[in-house]
Amino acid sequence: MDIEAYILIGGRSSRLGRDKAFASIGGAPLAGHALKIVMEGLEPAKTTFVAGNASQFAIEAITLDAPFIFDLVPDRGPLGGLHAALSYAQTPWIFLLACDMPLLTPDLLKLLAARVGGDLAVVIPAQADGRLQPLCAFYKVTDAYKLVDDIIHRPRVSPPMHEIIRELNPNIVQFDEYSHLPDAEELFLNINTARDLESARKIERKPSA
Repeated sequence: MDIEAYILIGGRSSRLGRDKAFASIGGAPLAGHALKIVMEGLEPAKTTFVAGNASQFAIEAITLDAPFIFDLVPDRGPLGGLHAALSYAQTPWIFLLACDMPLLTPDLLKLLAARVGGDLAVVIPAQADGRLQPLCAFYKVTDAYKLVDDIIHRPRVSPPMHEIIRELNPNIVQFDEYSHLPDAEELFLNINTARDLESARKIERKPSA
């Protein structure tokens, strides 16, 4: 199936103290690491970075081997990134990924991609604790865009992403379906602080069994 991928790099990174998209792990910035995971897991998917505004990452953009788009509705966080991706999409489905989960693997993306299709509008993994991961998920463009565009233009605070996902009747990939992958419980380690970044570096350097 023809699928475009969109990588979100527009976070404020207030707790890390610098733009997390260009923090380094494994010798590459998080944004570049995310691009590599997508290209290996979903090749030959067209991949685009989504930034919060046109001035963000203006210099760093030239170092990344993929095009950029920008939020159409500013200051809406991940929802704004999803809305932009769905608005620009040229394929029936897209894959959305936040750049700050560097321990994800191409094998997990392949497993999720195998579930794409049918009437359900989202394919999304659940962590070991049952929480859904809307920033590592596949979205059916026609269904998701209609809901997200309506929500993002409402004159009130938007609901959390996981509540929006529930409205789309998701196809949930449970943890036990990918628990066989190496370091499965760490796959969704999210980089928000310097301590998170160091933890990810230690796990990334750990030799394979």
